[in-house]
Amino acid sequence: MPTLASTYQQDANATNKRDVGALVTNSSPTDSPIFSLLNSNAASGRVKESVTDVNAAANKDNALAEGGSLTTPDSYVARDIESNVMQIFTKTISVTGSQETVAKYGGVTSEISYMTKQKFIELSTDVEQAFIQGSSATGTTATGRKLSGLVEKITTNALTIALTSATWTGTSDANLALYEDLFNDLLDTMWETGQSPNTVFVGGAQKRRISKLSTKVTRNIKAEEKTQILSINMYDSDFGVVNIILDRYVPDANIIALALDKWETSYLRRFQKMELAKTNDSTQISIVGELTLDGKTEKAGGKITAL
Repeated sequence: MPTLASTYQQDANATNKRDVGALVTNSSPTDSPIFSLLNSNAASGRVKESVTDVNAAANKDNALAEGGSLTTPDSYVARDIESNVMQIFTKTISVTGSQETVAKYGGVTSEISYMTKQKFIELSTDVEQAFIQGSSATGTTATGRKLSGLVEKITTNALTIALTSATWTGTSDANLALYEDLFNDLLDTMWETGQSPNTVFVGGAQKRRISKLSTKVTRNIKAEEKTQILSINMYDSDFGVVNIILDRYVPDANIIALALDKWETSYLRRFQKMELAKTNDSTQISIVGELTLDGKTEKAGGKITAL
């Protein structure tokens, strides 16, 4: 009786051609909203410093008697300095000559080019997370410097709420009304210190909660469009219109509001790739950049923290 020829036999012997997609699909996150939105500037030292000042409070009783003395000076408040250290971000790849040369699936012609592009994307998400969650460390020649991110850096316009409170977690109309009041309290607090917040960054849980505020609004929907919009991406408050941006690196226990024009990325060294000296049959490439989050004043940010 003739032997049955099947794909199972030939697959086991690796003689059948595999059906592999023409592209590599990377399922990891690549978005970095804050890093992408900020303008940049050039730095000249390992610490970026900004000079801050405040005006005297408005005084309705500022009234000089006719012929009065002009020799008494107003009180003087010394200017202050805010700072952040430059953090060195790096990625290194090493590809053997053989791996660079062999035929590869997924449309990859050069392993070096593919991995270099991948590392640039990874660096952008590293910076994004540091800009939000970074904890400051001055560093030494043996320990890397670490920049101070928004959650740590914002101290003046900082509100807190109990993590288990109904205001933070409840779903009733009354709970959501209190949540909206809390959100507006944050914008109000920034306004009181002279700032104009225009962008709010939140994680998934708080983005969904802010969008629940739309459930209290009556909508008229065209039947033929069959589209129900239940998200809020722009909020028109008493203190101006703010964009609501989803950012996966903002902890769910935080809401961060910024006057975006007062924050920049400051580069001591912009990202560049360099080929390292050959010591074996491989190509090694490092990508290095040195930068920090440059807040002209931390008062240009506000945060809510659920504790």
